[in-house]
Amino acid sequence: MRASARRWVTVWLLVAIAGLPFAACGDDDPSGEEVTRRVEDAVSEAGMVYHAVGDDGSEVWIDTENEMFRRVDETDAGRLTSVGTGWTEISYDPLQNVVLEEDQNPTGPQRPRIDRPMVVWSEPLGALAFAQEFNVIGETSADGRLVFAVEARTPITSDGEPTGRVLVGRVDLDPETWLPLAYERREDVPPEATPSQARTRTVYTTSELIPRSDLPEDWFDAAVVEEQKLTIEENIALMRDIGITPYWLGENFESENGLLSLPPARAVIPDPGNQEGELRYALIVPTSETSAEPLLEAVVVRLGLNADGFGPPTIPEIGGALPEDSRDVVVRGQTVPLYTSLLSPADLGCGQAECPETSAQLYRRVVFSIGDTTVQVEAFARINAAGKDLNGYNSVDALVALAEALMEVEATE
Repeated sequence: MRASARRWVTVWLLVAIAGLPFAACGDDDPSGEEVTRRVEDAVSEAGMVYHAVGDDGSEVWIDTENEMFRRVDETDAGRLTSVGTGWTEISYDPLQNVVLEEDQNPTGPQRPRIDRPMVVWSEPLGALAFAQEFNVIGETSADGRLVFAVEARTPITSDGEPTGRVLVGRVDLDPETWLPLAYERREDVPPEATPSQARTRTVYTTSELIPRSDLPEDWFDAAVVEEQKLTIEENIALMRDIGITPYWLGENFESENGLLSLPPARAVIPDPGNQEGELRYALIVPTSETSAEPLLEAVVVRLGLNADGFGPPTIPEIGGALPEDSRDVVVRGQTVPLYTSLLSPADLGCGQAECPETSAQLYRRVVFSIGDTTVQVEAFARINAAGKDLNGYNSVDALVALAEALMEVEATE
């Protein structure tokens, strides 16, 4: 989702070994190493913050002196903000509706050429920091202005052998201030090969130093990331924006088969890219019956606009197609398929020498439509140490009853 600089920096980390010899450059031009030092110095002025705005919707603030950072990226989920202190990045994952805290400190025997956390917040800085070699182009014209251009290059190997492919990040700099003016990434490949990465170019409409005192005192605080987390109501509203009519079981649903509840986080997940959304219900059980596994996502309601419906759920522990059996059932006046997994929870393993014996099926799902909305209701086995399935909704009759109980979410002002 996020078009962050970190993605490109990660690529450099995977293939770069800092400290290799640099490509030669003209007698009158500085070496790639000298260019890197000048850029590092340019964005590191005491009391100042480097600020850049890209024509790709990105914007970054780099307080090198205090190792504090803020970045905004244009994504499928809208403009998202992340912040950082030192090598720690705090970002928002819109698909999971959670705030993530990640250590971006590079690992391995070689350190980046610019060994400062600012390199993970700016693609030009990341390219200069992690490249294996440089091709200094020198002064040239680009985007209607004079620039000093340098290509940061890293040959790509496979199992230690050269592939002939080269990662290239071209950095265009202001010849006077040495601040970045544009960044272009591509992959150079042998004539017979097909590039695996599209060529992209970002032009910085703003590239400047501003006084730290011009920014609010809390500009780099993690609170700005926390504020992006959406409530259940806000996420349901996003589903409406996609064009999906949202249906649910309410925030809580209780029957003889158990109590379901939408957790406060990661419960309602709109997916604009696929024109889908889902509601993940947790199963609430008496303390005396709690299982060895969390009872989250015991029931999932998927909603979408694709008339072909949904496939089997994704089970990370099992790759490939999941074996299922099907039977026809009647749901809301429609004869539709209800699928039952041929696997049991024991087929996933349970972190023990022996998994509890159980006759429970891994999951069941039923696919139907309500108006223009395609719906899939899934129920997953949640077994305890004795092998008992605590999820009373993981049966044919109970799943059909859940599908019948779905109701449209009332729109709020």
